[in-house]
Parts: sequence; structure tokens; C-alpha cells
Amino acid sequence: RLRAQLATLTGALATLTRERSRVEASYRAERRQLRLQREQAGAQHEAELRRLRQLLDETRGRLAEQQRERQREQGDHAMMLRELQELLRAERQARQAERARGCPQHGQQHGQQHGQELQHELGQELQQLRRELQAVRDDSSKADPRIQELQEEMAGLKNHFQLQLVQEMKKTAQAEEQLRQRSQQEEQRVAELEARLAQVSELLGTYEKAKQRDQATIQRLKDRVVQLDLENKSLAMAASSRPLDEVAVDEASLDVAALKEKMEKLRKLLQAAGKGAEEPEPPPGGAPGGQCQQELRQLQEELERYKARAQQVLKSKASKDVGLARELEEAREQLAELRDKHVQLQLATDDMEKRQRQELEAKKQELQQLQQLHRQELERCQLQFRERALRLEEEMHKQRDRALAVLAEKDRELQQLRALAPPLGPHGGRDGAPGDAPGQQDCSQILPQELQPCPSSEPTFFLYAEQLARKEVELAAQRKQRHRLELQLQQLQARALAQEDKHGEELAALRAELQKSCRDRSREGANLEYLKNVVFRFLTLPDARGRQQTLTAILAILHFSPEERLSIAQSSAHGSWWHGRR
Repeated sequence: RLRAQLATLTGALATLTRERSRVEASYRAERRQLRLQREQAGAQHEAELRRLRQLLDETRGRLAEQQRERQREQGDHAMMLRELQELLRAERQARQAERARGCPQHGQQHGQQHGQELQHELGQELQQLRRELQAVRDDSSKADPRIQELQEEMAGLKNHFQLQLVQEMKKTAQAEEQLRQRSQQEEQRVAELEARLAQVSELLGTYEKAKQRDQATIQRLKDRVVQLDLENKSLAMAASSRPLDEVAVDEASLDVAALKEKMEKLRKLLQAAGKGAEEPEPPPGGAPGGQCQQELRQLQEELERYKARAQQVLKSKASKDVGLARELEEAREQLAELRDKHVQLQLATDDMEKRQRQELEAKKQELQQLQQLHRQELERCQLQFRERALRLEEEMHKQRDRALAVLAEKDRELQQLRALAPPLGPHGGRDGAPGDAPGQQDCSQILPQELQPCPSSEPTFFLYAEQLARKEVELAAQRKQRHRLELQLQQLQARALAQEDKHGEELAALRAELQKSCRDRSREGANLEYLKNVVFRFLTLPDARGRQQTLTAILAILHFSPEERLSIAQSSAHGSWWHGRR
């Protein structure tokens, strides 16, 4: 039964070792795969981020170039407006001077008629300019196809990256869930293995206690045998004076020691009888000599019978002792092997604990680096968005101020033209006569000719309307871009919060692993207790073979090298127990 239990324990330990090796191999392979997937995802994310940054830089450069073009156009337009205003002022002064010289004879009626015609023409031209301005505004309200394409492309890229980000987050969540489940399974398996190891340790302790009890029982039996020997000797001495028939009656109740004692007694009697037979005493008759011979033969037969019985008893006892010693040796060897395996498993557990502790430290450092990188990236993005928002607001204020200045200047010009038209009638009526037709024709054609735009340049109102339309489009684009940047900032903040939550979960998992490592470290006291018991057994064992087995277990526990083992054997070869083992 002991052999069957030891074989079962050996098979269970081998199964546990194979299962643990397989679990460790699968765990390492899965960790490597997850690490590779994470590195690939990080590389893809970095590539996409670089491409987005490059696209953003290109867009910024394009916007800056367009802003510079708009500023150049605004400067050119302002310069053209100033030149036109100077030309108009000079021509107006010249015409006023010419009108003051050449039209003294026009009447008041002609001046009023001319003023009404001029006012009517100015109103028609103003309506036409308003219609053209409305048409320009309608044209400018239509989105530029390039801007629309760029916006669509940006929206597509944004959706694409959002989908990729969602997919990566899902993959990361799935990988984390799988890793968490696998870690839980590994913890459960390790707990089961520890429970089994505890059971094996308890069973080994039970076997050790049983062995000690057996040794105590053997010692007690030896003492009992010695006591029985003494009792048999005393009984033999007391039975030497008893008759032979009583001796024959007590044969069945004697043990080996009594038989030996009786054999010695019979041998002495035979020797005495032999000595008596050598003396030549004349017998008184033939009967006593025959009786002595018969008695001698009976004693010899009894002696042979006692010898045969004693040999059988000794053989049976020797065979039992040999079988018991063999079983004890096998049990000791199996116990030593189990202890070696237990020590190896304990050392493997310690190595795994060290690796897990190192991985935990690496994870902590990686977590801190990731948190710092995310924090720096968030601060940089916030600074960029603030700078862009401030720059856009400043440009918007500048554009509004420029538009207000242009509107005020145009209003002043219109007021000047309106103030210039009515006084022509009374002035002409006071100074001129109604007879000068050529002078009247010249004066009636002066103002329309002045108001006609120069064929080589665009109309001022068209330029102004185009400028306003461009500013409105730019403002709308800037608002959209600002709104998009705000959305991106919100997404980045949400992503940062998600990353913080994930890092918190990882930190909690790492803390749990750290607590588990502390619990595993607390079990090292039991291992020291086991090592103390082994050393105590080595120091207290009486036989050399047991000392050798215990020394082998100690060498396996402490991982001595072959050179160290050889030096220990050479230095211990002069000891008494080592000589006894040899």
C-alpha cells in the first residue's frame, strides 16, 4: 500500500510539473504575442499620427499662404483705392474749376434739370451696383470646390481615424480582458498547485512521522527481544533440573532463544555423556548400557530436530528482516526523490516569483512613462489649440476692423458725391446764361464721365464686395475649423480619461500581483522550516545510508555545483559517519 501511495504521489507530482511547464510556456507565448500586437498597434498609431501631423502642417502652410495672398490683395486694393480717390479728387477739382470758368450763363432751370438727371442716373447706377453686389455675394456664398474637397477629405480622414481608434480600443480591451482571464486562470492553477504541494508536504510529514513511529516500534521490539532472551535464559536454567517429559511438553511454547538455550544444554549433556563413555567402567549388566545408548540416540534426534526448527525460524526471521529492510530502503529512496522534486518545484516557484516581480517593476516603469507621454501630448495639443484660437480671433478682429474702415470710407465718398450733385443747379443759374448750348452740353456730361469706372481697373464696389465675400468665407471656414478643433480637443480629453482609467485598472492589477508576491514571499518561512528539518534529520540519523540520502537532498535543495559536491565528499571522507557509509 505504501508503494502504491508513493507511486501515485510520484505520478501526481510529474503531472503537476508537466502541467506547470505547459502553462508557463503558454503564458510566455501569449505574453510575447500580446507584446508584439501592442508594438504593432503602437507603430501604426505613430505612423498615422505622423501622417496627420504632416497633413496638418501642410494645411497650416496652405492657410498661411492664402492669408499672405489675401493681405497682398488687400494692400493692392487699398493702394488702388487711394490712387483712385486722389485721381477723382484731382479731376473733381479740375472740373469744378472748369465749370466755374465755362458755365456762367447757365440758368437755374437747367441746373435743376441737370441735377435731377444726375440724381436719377446715380440712383440707377446705385441699384445696379447693389444688384451686382448681391450677385457677387450669391456667388461668394457658394463654397469653393477645393475647400469643399479638403473638408470632405478631412472629414473622411477623421472618420477613418476614429474608426481605427475605436477598433484599436476594442482590440486593446479584448486583449486586456483575455490577459486578465488568463492571469486569473494562471493564479487559480498556481493556487491549485500550491494546494497540491501543501498536501504532498503534509503527506511527506505523515510518512516521516510514521517512519519515526516504526523506528520506535522496532526499538521497542528489540528491547522486548532482549528481555525475552533474558527470560528464556532464566527459564532454561530453571528447567535444567526438570525431567525430560516436562521438557518435551514445553517444547512447543519455547521461542528461538529458548531453543538455542536448550540446544546448548543438550550439547553440554552430550559432551558430558561422551566423556563418561570414554571411561572404562564395567557395567553391572547389559541393560544399563543399552539404555544409555538409546537415551543418547534420543538426545541426538532431539538435538537434530531442535537444530532444524531453529534454522527454519532463523531463515523465516531473516527473510522477513530482509524484506522489511528492502521496503524501508525503497521507501527512503522514494521519499528522497519526492523531497528533491519538492525542492525543485519550490525553486522553480521562487524563480517565477522573481520574474513576476521584475515584470511588475517593468510594467510600473512603462505605465509611468506612458502617463508622462500622454500628459505631455495633452499639454502640447492644448497649447497649440489655444494659440490657434487666439490667432484666429486676432485675425477676425483685424478683418472686421478693415471691413469697417472700408465701409466708412465708402460711406464718406457717397456722402461727398451726394453733397456735390445738388449745388450745381443754383450755381449755374446765377453765373451763366441760357444761350450757351455747347457749355451746357459739356457741363451735363462732366459728372457721368467722372462716375464712369476706368476700363483698365475693376469697379471699387466689386472689389469691396469680393473682399467682403472672401472675408465671410474665411470667417466661416475659421469658425468651422475652430469647431472641429474643439471637437478634437474633446475627443483627446475623452481619450486621455479612457487612458487614465485603463492605467488605473492596470495599476490595480499590478498591485494585486504585488500583494500575491508578498503572500508568496511569506511562504518562504515554511521552506526554511523544511530545510531545518532535513538538516536536523541529517545530523541525528544513526545509519550512513540515511545520511547519504539526506546529504543528497540537501545538495539538491541548496544547488551545489559538481565541484562543490566533490570537495564536500573529499573533506567528509575522513569523518566517522562517512567511513561507516563506505
